[in-house]
Amino acid sequence: MKSKYLVLFAGVLVLLMTAGCKKKAEAPKNTDPLAPQMTVSAFDTTTVQQLTYEFLDLLKEEKYEDAISRLYVLDGDQVKPLPAEQKAECLFSLSLHKVYGYQITDYTFFKETDSEVRCEMYIEDPASKSDPARLVRLFRPVRRDGAWYLTLANSQTETQRSQIDSLRQLQNQSN
Repeated sequence: MKSKYLVLFAGVLVLLMTAGCKKKAEAPKNTDPLAPQMTVSAFDTTTVQQLTYEFLDLLKEEKYEDAISRLYVLDGDQVKPLPAEQKAECLFSLSLHKVYGYQITDYTFFKETDSEVRCEMYIEDPASKSDPARLVRLFRPVRRDGAWYLTLANSQTETQRSQIDSLRQLQNQSN
């Protein structure tokens, strides 16, 4: 009788073990809505940094038209040079303040058409003030066919972050 229980117990144990083995452990899914949805390499990061540094260096040297010539706009699914009207607006706004220095404070890669580079531009000489005035600029690097382009951030562009912010506002309103 003991041997029947022992065999039955061993059989149940084997069944439980094999049932547990059949279920493959799933990798935990990233539930962070701001998590990157694209793969980037060190080359991508370096290229985006270089584009941003080149643009900011030209501003610092007061070569505003050369700097603006390095900016693009995402028009639907195509990357195009800035239209004349936008170039004129950029030229006006960028030439309002001399740039004494800058630093990239953050960059995030979400999708090929939705990434962010945040920069602080010093508009007062850091050598003359302990806490110089700064402007924060946001650029949206876009990758097309393996090439990176620096585009301007604007309020009409729907982004990963703006979609998430909208969802959070709706959730807060419903609570």
